[in-house]
Amino acid sequence: MERYYAEVLSFISRSVGCRNKAENIVQEAYTRLLSGHISRPSFDENHQRALFFTTAKNIVIDHYRRNQKFADPIESELVAPCNYEPEAKLASQQQLDLLYTCIGQLPQKTKQAFVLYKFKNLSYQQVADQMDISVSMVEKHLATAMLACRNALKK
Repeated sequence: MERYYAEVLSFISRSVGCRNKAENIVQEAYTRLLSGHISRPSFDENHQRALFFTTAKNIVIDHYRRNQKFADPIESELVAPCNYEPEAKLASQQQLDLLYTCIGQLPQKTKQAFVLYKFKNLSYQQVADQMDISVSMVEKHLATAMLACRNALKK
């Protein structure tokens, strides 16, 4: 276990950005592992190394969570989500219009398979049963539709 101390310390130092904090965290991880079940001879060396790294990383996460300050609700309301920006909303609407146009231009069977699978959330088998075709044919229709949609969005 001691042989991994320097390696874990280096890793945690890069994570937290402070050597003193990293030393405290690694020491805490080392203590936890020694007081726990790691001293059992059934653990091989690779397992001990992984457990040491994981324990130290989890301690860093615990410290971060404890020190995390939650933003004032009033302040968080002042920042609008990016989907409220006019340019982003317009771009999304244009992409959606392209997709609807593309879906409308698909062959009838391909469009039907695509709509049943994507919008009605049916499985391949359910689509095949409803359309009275094989599952492999459903796969081909969906592949054709997805390729057409991708190409429409690339343009």
